[in-house]
Parts: sequence; C-alpha cells; structure tokens
Amino acid sequence: MSVVPQQGPLVKKLLRALAQYRSRKIIDLQAFAAGRKHATDQQASVISPQSLADLDPAHAIYAYAQNQASVLLETITALPALDRLTDLIVDASDEYMPSGPPMSPLTSSYFFYWSAFDAAIGTARETAGDCIAALARCADAHPDFLRIIDIMRESRMGLYVCEGGDHQSVKLREFVSGEIASCIVPAGHRGQRGEIWLARVLPPPVPEFTQSVVITTPYVIINPGEREWRAFLERTLPITGIDDPRRAYDHLMKYGLDLHYWSEYILEAYVNYETSLVYLRGLPDVAGSCPHSA
Repeated sequence: MSVVPQQGPLVKKLLRALAQYRSRKIIDLQAFAAGRKHATDQQASVISPQSLADLDPAHAIYAYAQNQASVLLETITALPALDRLTDLIVDASDEYMPSGPPMSPLTSSYFFYWSAFDAAIGTARETAGDCIAALARCADAHPDFLRIIDIMRESRMGLYVCEGGDHQSVKLREFVSGEIASCIVPAGHRGQRGEIWLARVLPPPVPEFTQSVVITTPYVIINPGEREWRAFLERTLPITGIDDPRRAYDHLMKYGLDLHYWSEYILEAYVNYETSLVYLRGLPDVAGSCPHSA
C-alpha cells in the first residue's frame, strides 16, 4: 500500500504554490513556453526503453522511477517555495562534488538518494521525496509509480554483512534485524563472505520478484569488522534519543546524527575504488581511524 506523504509545512507550501498557479486567470506565455521547454528537455534525459530492456527487470523498474523522480526533482527545486531545501542540496553538491572516484568518493547513486529522500529540513523532517510524491499524486500518477516512489522515500542506507553469493546475486545480512536478503548488485560487485557493506538496498519492487536491489554502488569497509561496528552501534544508537533499537538504527542510517553525517564519513573513510565498489576504512566516531579524519 502506498504511504501518503506527510503534510508538513514544506509540502503544504508547495501545494499552495501549485494551487495559486493553477488559479491564475492571466498566464505568462513566455514563462509557460520556457517551462514547457524545460520539461521537454528533462524528459529527453529519461532512460530509454532500449536501455531498460538491458537491465535486470527489478533494477529496470527502479531505474525508470529514479529517472522520473530526477525530472521532478529538477522541476520542484526551481520553485521559490522550496528555496531552503534547494540551497541545502546545491550547497552539498558544491561541497562534495558527487561524481564517484577519483573525483569524489560520493557516488552519483549515493548522492541522488541522499538529496532526494534523506536530506530533511524542519521538525517534520521533510524531504524533496515528500514533495515529489505529493506532486505526483496531484498529477494523478499511476498507483504503481506512486508505490515505487514511496519505497524510495522510506529507504535508507544500511550496514550489511556479505554472506556469499554467485554470479547472479549476493546474500546480505543486515546488522540489526539479522534479515538476509538475496540481492542483485547492478554495480557488478559480487562480494566475499564476511565483507561489511554500507549500501542502500531496496526490496523487490513487485511481489512477483524475489530479489532485492542494491541500488547504490557498494561501499565495502575493509576495516574494522563486524564486532567493532556492533560496538559502534551500541554507543551511537542511544544518542538518537530513540529507545527502540530498530527504530534508532533506522533513524541513524537515514538521517545520521547530523545532516552530513554519512557523507562526511564516506569522505573521511575513503581508501580506494574499483569500477564496481568503493573501499572505506574506519569508524565515524573513532578519531584517527579514517584515512582522512580531520
């Protein structure tokens, strides 16, 4: 079932702006033409059916939705109503230059999901994803599209232990829940048993599929191991102020302890990369454990 976006101040502001625009009796034809051209240009960047056909079906569904969400993100961040959120995303993009190694350890896939679905403002913790979902609902988007967008909205980064795999999939065990998911990894890394991964894993997009999708390029933590990371969680989860460990973990992995918590960790912990993965080393809260610690 689709999760209706919270009607926080940001979403309400966006919907009011759209309502005011629709109610105008005089239309600025020049602005309308410019907006229509921008929308056309953005749609031209959407992944083609031919390219989708080359992907695993589960990945293809998410890739199409991600492309459409990217178009909507470009559209709504141009609106004055979202200036504060737009400034936040633009400033982060300027600071981290997210294009993947060697330019930046922040990959494009990581940064898109962070900027669209994790970068939150206000006490309601609203994101661009909440606005995207609200806008799509106003446009009477297909229920299946809304459902996939909501999966993306609710998603977060996670810590996983690789339990092995084959040429088609990788088995990942999540730290807190202990759940094991069979995952396809579009980036191509097949993993080795015992590896610690920092990644965003999306569930099967439709009930007919059984495999989850590692939607971001995996960050493989070469040191420390599972025991040290569990100790990190034991001392860090209470800082969130949330009593339930599972909810505290969800909060930490989505929002961090501050806005740039995981981005800063990736930047400081970066070691090396291959085409299909990025290597990290160290813990976020142990001074000097990361190669580029401040």
